[in-house]
Amino acid sequence: MQHLKNIKRIYFALALYVTWIIVFAAFSYYQDKKQLYSALDQQLESAALTIPLLLPNNLHNKAIAKDDLSAQQNLEITLKLSEYTRSSAIAYIYTLILQDERIFFTSSSASDQELESNVDLTSFFDHYNDVDPLVYQVLSSGETSFLEYTDKWGRFRSIFIPLYAEDGTVYIAGADLPIDHIEALLSKNLYLTLAISALFLLLVYPLLIVLTSESRRLARSLERRIEQRTSELVQSKAKLNSIVEHSPAGIFHYDSHGELIKTNRRFENIIGAKRDTLIGFNMLTHLKDPEMLESVRQSLAGNISSFNGAYTSVTGNKFMYLHADFVPLYSSNGEIEGGVGVYDDTTDKQQSTDNLKKLSMVVEYSPNGILITNTDGIIEYVNPKFSQMIGYSSAEVIGKKTNILNSGETKRTVYEKLWSTILSGHEWCGELHNRKKNGELFWAQVSIVPITNDNGIITHFIGIQEDVTEVRMASQKISYQATHDMLTGLINRYEFENRLALLVDDAQQNNSTHALCFLDLDQFKIINDTCGHVAGDELLRQLSLLLNKTIQSQDTLARIGGDEFAILLENCNLEQAEKTANTLLNLVKKFQFMWMKNSFSIGVSIGLTQISKTSGNITEVLIHADSACYAAKDLGRNRIHTYHSDDALLAKRDGEFRWVNEIKDALNENRFELYAQPIVSLSDVPHKLIYEVLLRLRTKNGDIIPPGAFLPAAERYNLSQPIDRWVVDHTFSWLKKHLSQLDDLDHLTINLSGASLGDNDLLRHIMQQIKSNDLPPSKIKFEITETAAISNLRDATLFINILREFGCQFALDDFGSGLSSFAYLKNLSVSTLKIDGLFVKDILNNKIDGAMVKSINEIGHVMGMKTIAEFVENDAIKDQLKTIGVDFAQGYGIGKPEPIDNILTKISSHLATETTETTAIG
Repeated sequence: MQHLKNIKRIYFALALYVTWIIVFAAFSYYQDKKQLYSALDQQLESAALTIPLLLPNNLHNKAIAKDDLSAQQNLEITLKLSEYTRSSAIAYIYTLILQDERIFFTSSSASDQELESNVDLTSFFDHYNDVDPLVYQVLSSGETSFLEYTDKWGRFRSIFIPLYAEDGTVYIAGADLPIDHIEALLSKNLYLTLAISALFLLLVYPLLIVLTSESRRLARSLERRIEQRTSELVQSKAKLNSIVEHSPAGIFHYDSHGELIKTNRRFENIIGAKRDTLIGFNMLTHLKDPEMLESVRQSLAGNISSFNGAYTSVTGNKFMYLHADFVPLYSSNGEIEGGVGVYDDTTDKQQSTDNLKKLSMVVEYSPNGILITNTDGIIEYVNPKFSQMIGYSSAEVIGKKTNILNSGETKRTVYEKLWSTILSGHEWCGELHNRKKNGELFWAQVSIVPITNDNGIITHFIGIQEDVTEVRMASQKISYQATHDMLTGLINRYEFENRLALLVDDAQQNNSTHALCFLDLDQFKIINDTCGHVAGDELLRQLSLLLNKTIQSQDTLARIGGDEFAILLENCNLEQAEKTANTLLNLVKKFQFMWMKNSFSIGVSIGLTQISKTSGNITEVLIHADSACYAAKDLGRNRIHTYHSDDALLAKRDGEFRWVNEIKDALNENRFELYAQPIVSLSDVPHKLIYEVLLRLRTKNGDIIPPGAFLPAAERYNLSQPIDRWVVDHTFSWLKKHLSQLDDLDHLTINLSGASLGDNDLLRHIMQQIKSNDLPPSKIKFEITETAAISNLRDATLFINILREFGCQFALDDFGSGLSSFAYLKNLSVSTLKIDGLFVKDILNNKIDGAMVKSINEIGHVMGMKTIAEFVENDAIKDQLKTIGVDFAQGYGIGKPEPIDNILTKISSHLATETTETTAIG
């Protein structure tokens, strides 16, 4: 026995030695392979990164096209790249680009054979038609990737590196190594490793021969003993087979290694696998369930063990609940030779138990209150949520009737309907006003379901109750908020228009007459700005209460905007409506608003229109009232204006409304056009060209409309900002397109409206567009009017300062037209003053105008600003301005506005003239 143990040790040592040699060989091979791939990948990366150095500048750009390179240029690039690959194992280097969802070559090296035969040479912008799909992923991810793939040029390991051209265009630099070359290097390393390993193995062979002779003798002896033992086992199995095979329990026999050697039919049914699959199954190595595995191990250690719980069969992939017992089996000499397992499938029993537990848990922890009653309404069960909801404990309500919840607020007919429904076997759902133990009332959403026995007889009722008091209150609040103004409590514009629609419909159907008043407060902004929004809000609340008390009960007062109100006067003719409007006007005039010991008066402009069968739809009625209100403001404010279809003032406003639609259509259809007017220097010093960008509207008939016709309507109806953005975007686009031709352009001037000065979105948009289009900010000057800057001083100052720091310039237009021009000028960081043309055009005949121009020019120069005179209509005015010392001039006497593309020729000719003059001086 001791000899056999020694032999085992020797064999173990030999096996360990051989294993070490194998591990060494494998480890050495994979280390060599790893180092080889690392070195080759570095070569690939170095080659790919070298490509941009060998290519012409700006080869890759967003506008790259097939005809960018001639055949000669393409061949020169191919030769240059091919020369690089000859000094290394790299097969090919190239660049790729994605266009129209397809990959194209933009450069490529070639092999010597390809160059000699001029076959398969890749040309500039050839379609890479068998490109590996993973290359598209490289472009989308932006990360360097190594790929091994096969195309028509062969099998390669390749690198693909995403690179960015100067304009941000993404392209790929690639390099290929032949797989055959890599495999040859790997084979060379493998042969060396195998040779070393074989040498070590040969050293063990003589010792192995000596040791195995004794092992063979012992093996023959052991074989004889096994034959004897096998005969005994066959007899034992024959006895056991009859018992096991017909047992109602699942029985199996396993050996000391945990391998199944015998199973009965019931066991196969439980596990869900055939006997051929089960025999030989090793439980110790293949069982996944740790508890089951531990039970098997305990039995093989001599202990009776059991398993009870959920189990998934490894062989049959079948889920079940099991009760299993494992009993050890002993040999005649007392050694454990295996064990017997007995399985009982308890799935059906367990599922029934689980279902009851789940149902109990669902009911017990339900977020809704649940109670169960008998058919007489006697409570038999309540869950914790129900007790929590009503304040009664379970003990307090079990045995009581459900009417302990009755508040007396729910109608008797509701309960009668409830009982008739559930007693007929149907579910009842509805809301009940119930009472809690403490007397508090609450709204409950209740659902009651009848429960029947196997004979269909109703035995119980299950009630599910949810407290919806907060939801109901929230719904009422939301409904109120949807139709009312939160500040004043009046109905809002949405609800007002609904009620107006009803009156318009009533007038159409029943030939009735009603009236609509629009009220727009005067001087409200003064109070809001001087005393703050809190004061403004309080004024609106007080005035709302005052107006609401004045109108009739059937009339409707609404707040439809910041300081705008509207009143619907039902069944009221125009004469009566005017009396009511006058009452309201006088009421507001007398109203004194007290704030912080100060008293304020306000006024109101009222627009009045009749609602009748001929007044049109709701939109037309609103337009009529709004037009009349604006007319009241235009006529001096604090007055009433009544709409009449033949009113000349309102006809003008209707014309403005038509311009509103025309402007919106022009924006949507891109029918605006850019014009440019020159601004020339009045000094003798050479100066680059300056142009002001102007806007024109092209009608659907093709007519060109000047801005004076449509900009007033745009400013009145809040369309200035979208127009400003259109001008900015299209001017920037034009600059980007022609930037290479604009060396002699000093800058373009772009007009911005007062509304845009407080638009932070436009501010960010301007800076983003300048960056994305790679435009020089110094070529862009924004022009704002003096009145717009002063009326929006804080916003204008912030807007100007941010863009000046960004590199843009600013000019102040129409300077001198305001009343406080010089006082505000020092607060605005502008570089140019444009003198109001009203002073310029009469400078020769009016001494006051001349003095104003001279004064503005001197103040501008003292503050380090350049000056521009507008409306320069002839040479005489131009000469006078030059004498005064004005820096620049603009007007029809200098140059008329023309389409912006026309100035390209003038800029080019100006540059050529300056070049010629410079050459002559030199």
